[in-house]
Formats: sequence, structure tokens, C-alpha cells
Amino acid sequence: MNDPVAAYFEKLPQIHKRQFAQSASGASFNFHKRLALACELASASAGHLLDCAAGTGEITCALLKSGRFSHATVVDISPAMLQSAKELLTSEIANAELEFLRSDVFNFKPSDSSFDLVLCLGLIAHVGRLDILLRHLESMLAPGGRIILQTTLTDHVGARIVRALTAQRELAQRGYRISWFSQRDIADACDGAGLRIVETRRHSLGIPFGDRLWPWANFQLETRLQKWSSRHGADAIYLLARNAASET
Repeated sequence: MNDPVAAYFEKLPQIHKRQFAQSASGASFNFHKRLALACELASASAGHLLDCAAGTGEITCALLKSGRFSHATVVDISPAMLQSAKELLTSEIANAELEFLRSDVFNFKPSDSSFDLVLCLGLIAHVGRLDILLRHLESMLAPGGRIILQTTLTDHVGARIVRALTAQRELAQRGYRISWFSQRDIADACDGAGLRIVETRRHSLGIPFGDRLWPWANFQLETRLQKWSSRHGADAIYLLARNAASET
């Protein structure tokens, strides 16, 4: 497999699925929090859904169980991840038409579809090129469509520490560099794509290597300090929409 992102994620479906199991770790807490916040931000959307990096499908599944989406296009670059998502969704979802496509999101552009909601969760760290990506996703929105975008923020000191200490090791392990973004980077990329930030949700204390040191304690801190992390958290989930001028 030539694409290093696809090759890396081919090894991870079972690890990824375990993060959505109930376990006493910061990672598991934050995967569940990401799911809950995505459902919250998606609550006003209905119709056609695109998940452009579905992973093993848990968040897509939660949204489809709302009954608001009649059609879902599920995309991932990793065959193993996509197969795992397909197994979950075809067993759990009966009220929506499902389409599964293995594709690099930059190469994905259906000729006959536009989407009322686009999920872009856990992706931009691995592909970078945020300005290009957001313009591409904006071009696939139906009138009134929304994008849910997730990132870890370099404004957070814990994220900066992790980046400084792991960048070279991550490059050696993955074969590509992780991309990091600040709040200003996100705002500038949105402006360039004709998008506006409608809402923002923060979460994750972002304690460097907290799960390696003591997963149970990290879980307890994440649970008890949610109010703090909702204002200052390391991770942000954005709800994006076209600028008013772009909609007309």
C-alpha cells in the first residue's frame, strides 16, 4: 500500500474500536466526548451525510440512529477501517441508504450528490492541507449544509509539549508528519474557503502522556474537570457553514 496514511491505519481498526469501549482512560473518555459533541453539533442537520474519514464507524452510526439522515456516504482511505465501519453500520442501521467508498478525501467528488452534513473528525492531523481540504468540502455542501471539523489545538500548552517531544518519532513510525493547527489557522482556512465558524466545542485536558503514566487517574481528571476543558481544552470541534454571501 503506497499511501503512508492508509498503510498506518490498516493496523489500527481493533485499537480504534477499543477506544469507544467503556474503559478508564483519558483516550476512551475523549473518544466518547467527541462522539457526544458531534451528535450535539449535528442535531439541526438532516438529509444526506458524508463522513470523509469514518474510521470504524461509531460516530457515523450514532448520527444515523437519530433517524434524521436518509442517506450516508462513508469514505475512508484504509480498506480495513472501511470494512470495520461497513460491518457496524450494516448491522445497526436499517433506516438509511448506505454507500461505502475507499478513497483519499482529496480525490472524492461525487458528480450527482451534495451533502447536508459533512463529518471531518480525526482527519486533518493526518492529511494537512487544511485550506485545500476546506475548499473541497465546501464545494460538496448542499444549500444550508454544515461541516463538523475536529482538531487538536497548538494554542494548548500540552499539545505543544507533545508535538515537540514526539514529532520525530511519529515521522519514523508513520512515514508522514502529523499536522498541527492553532485557532488562528482554523479561522484563516475557513475564511479562505468561504466558511464561517458557527459554534465551537472544546474538550480534553490534554495532559501530556497522561494515559502512559496512569490511565485511571487521567480518566478521573478528565471526568471531573470537564467544565474547565470545555473552555480551555486541547481539542476543538467546530460547526462550519458557508458565509452568507456564498449561500446566495
